[in-house]
Amino acid sequence: MPGRRKLFLAMICAEVEDSLEDVEFVSAEIERRFRNNEVTNYVYSENEALLAREASGLKKLIAFLQSVSPDDYESAADIAAFFEETLRNKVKELDNHQAVYEIIDRKIKKVLKYINESSC
Repeated sequence: MPGRRKLFLAMICAEVEDSLEDVEFVSAEIERRFRNNEVTNYVYSENEALLAREASGLKKLIAFLQSVSPDDYESAADIAAFFEETLRNKVKELDNHQAVYEIIDRKIKKVLKYINESSC
């Protein structure tokens, strides 16, 4: 099953990177709307602050994911359980990163379901 563990890690990393791209897209769209006077400075600043925190959390998670070795775990489910626990602990440590946890928790479950249902 080493292939499934590696595939799980690769897919989670791709999903998190995709989430980061989404946050960066929304940030660019908020900036565009601000420049076009469609939102106030207050709305722009609040949204940018939130998106910056989410992007920062996702970037830290990507770095963490890249440091994980699939050989340290028996199965993809073990890696998923470790990630979920680690994320829960990080959310407690960090200010206002609940959204990042929710996003990534859904991704972990989605990828694990795919891995378990595929014939890899």
